[in-house]
Amino acid sequence: MVRLRAAWVARQSARELDAFMHQRAWHFAGCGNYAIAADYIIRLLNRRPSDPTALLLGEVAARHTQQETFEAKCLEAQRRLCVRKNVKDVLLLVKDESRREILRSWLEKAHALPQSIDDTNNSGMNTSSASYDGTINEEQIIVQETEPLEETQKAVRIVAQRTSNTPLVELLHPKQSVYGRGLYATTRISSGTTVMTDQPFVVQRMNDTACAHCLAVLGKSSGHPTGVPCTHCGKETYCSAACREAAWNEYHSCCCATRNPMYASWEEAMREKLRADNSEETRAALCCLAVAKLCAMATVQQRHPLALQRVCSLRGRADYDASTALSEVGALAVTLAAALHQTHLYMEEILSLFALVQTNEFLLPSGTALYHAYSFLNHSCDPNCALVSGSGSGALNRKLVTLRDVREGEQLFINYNANLTTCVSYEDRRALCQQRHFECFCAKCVRRE
Repeated sequence: MVRLRAAWVARQSARELDAFMHQRAWHFAGCGNYAIAADYIIRLLNRRPSDPTALLLGEVAARHTQQETFEAKCLEAQRRLCVRKNVKDVLLLVKDESRREILRSWLEKAHALPQSIDDTNNSGMNTSSASYDGTINEEQIIVQETEPLEETQKAVRIVAQRTSNTPLVELLHPKQSVYGRGLYATTRISSGTTVMTDQPFVVQRMNDTACAHCLAVLGKSSGHPTGVPCTHCGKETYCSAACREAAWNEYHSCCCATRNPMYASWEEAMREKLRADNSEETRAALCCLAVAKLCAMATVQQRHPLALQRVCSLRGRADYDASTALSEVGALAVTLAAALHQTHLYMEEILSLFALVQTNEFLLPSGTALYHAYSFLNHSCDPNCALVSGSGSGALNRKLVTLRDVREGEQLFINYNANLTTCVSYEDRRALCQQRHFECFCAKCVRRE
C-alpha cells in the first residue's frame, strides 16, 4: 500500500507540474514573452515529447525568438505525430476548440514574420525551414510586488525608527500621484536632517578590494589589513569576523567552493567577466552575481527567490533580446538550478530577479547594493534629499539627508544619476531615465532645461 501511495503521489505531482508548465507557456505566449514561453515549452517537451499543444506553442515561440534548430525539432516531432495518429494537421489533435483557434491565429501571425522561407511540404504539414535575418526582437518583463502594502509600510516604519523614535517618513501610494509608491514626510523636516539610515540586504562587490558582505574597503578595518578570509574556501574575504559569519548564515554556506564546486566554477567565470574592459559585459556579470546571491539566499531559507523577505515588496522592469535570452538566461537558470539544488528555478524567475536588480540597484564604486527602504525613493533631477555615506567606508552606513526644508506631506526625492546629470542636457537626462523605464516630472524636466 505504501508503494502504491507513493506511485500515485508521484503521478499526481507530475500531472500538476505539466499543467503548471502548460499554463505558464500559454500565458507568456499570449503576453508576447516568447523567450520565457519557449523555456517552459522546452522543459515540457522533455517530459512529454508528443504533446500537440506544446509542439505548436514551440513552433510559435521558436519563430518569434528566431530559434531555427528548436523550430526544426518541433516541426519534425509534429510530422512524426501526424503519421502516428494518421491526421493531416497537429491542430486536429488539440481537443479544446477555442485553444485550437487561438493556436491557429498565433501560427498565422508567426509565419507572417519577416523571414526568408524555403518551403518544402512533403506530408501535408508546414515543414518550412526559416533563415532568420538576425533582427533584434526585444521583449519586456514587468514584476509587481506580492507583499501587501501594509506589511511593506510596517517594514519601512521600522527602518525609519532607527533614526528617530517618531518616524520622519512613511510609505504611501496615492492614487493620483504620477510616481506611484513613494516616501512622504510625516512632519516638517529642516535642511540637513538625517531622515533615516538603511542597510542593503544584498550586495555584490566589483573586485577583491571590498568586503564580500558589506562592501567596506579592506585594509581600512582595524586589525585586518587584507581582510578576513572564509574559514572553508579561503576565497571570499570580509572586513570582519562578524561579516564572515553573517555571510555564511545568509548565503555563503550553500555556495562555498568547498561545498559547492559547481557554483564556484560558474562564479569564477563571472568574476573573469568583471575584469573585462567592456563596461556592458562587466555590468551584466555584476547583475548575474547579484541574482545568483539572491538565489543562494533563497536556498538557505528554503524559499522561492521572489518570495524572499524584502524582495517580494519590490517592483521591476527589464528589456531583453528574445533571440539571445533563451540561450543565455535559460542556460543561467539551468546552471543555478543545478548548482543551488532548486529544481523549479525557471527562466521566468531569473529574468524577474534581473528586472528587480536592474531597477532597484544602487551602483557604487566598489560594487552594487540593493536597499529595501531606499528602493521606494523616486527620482528627481532637482531632488530634496541625497544619500550620503556615513563614517564607514562601505554601503552599510548610507544615510538619507535632506538638501532643503521639506514640508509635511511632501514626497522625498533623490537623483538616481547624481554623478552624471549635473551638467548634461535635458535630452541626455531623459535618456538616462528611460534606461530605468520612468519619466521625470521635476521642474527642470517640465521646463526642459
